[in-house]
Amino acid sequence: MSIVAVQDFIRDLLQGLPMPGGVNAMRVYLNPPDPNDESELPTCYVWPSSAEESRDPRHGSSIPRNTGPGTASGNKAVLHEMDLFLVWFQASDDPDADNLFPGMVDAVMSALRYCKMPQTIVDPYTGYKSDLVDLGENQATEIVVSSTASQAYLRYDSRVRLRLLELIFA
Repeated sequence: MSIVAVQDFIRDLLQGLPMPGGVNAMRVYLNPPDPNDESELPTCYVWPSSAEESRDPRHGSSIPRNTGPGTASGNKAVLHEMDLFLVWFQASDDPDADNLFPGMVDAVMSALRYCKMPQTIVDPYTGYKSDLVDLGENQATEIVVSSTASQAYLRYDSRVRLRLLELIFA
């Protein structure tokens, strides 16, 4: 299992994603910068919330278990839950302010939905390979808007919750 490789894949998939309305392209981070920085750059932070590894055949797992590295084995499924935190600041008097951010959320969810599957990923620390098999199949989002201290800008936040499967050979 490679939480890091899953994070990296999602970051690389969304990095530079075009945004609606001529807004700057998305910037994606694993470790977020200062959340109080007001920026007109749409930003996304990718963070794992949980992972569950099992041999449940409903998720594509199979038996037998391997007897050591490099030996024949079945598949194990890892059900990941990743959170994408989207943040954007917009002038409160912009006539498009109310619909640009939901369009940005749509763009992110669409990029995940239409990503070619399966994708082979490689753990940067161990070199082990695994396959992502259903990125974008299970997504949910929440959107919140609030005023900044000056009330000249609105801060838009969304959390996109992803559930995805990684198949490992173990």
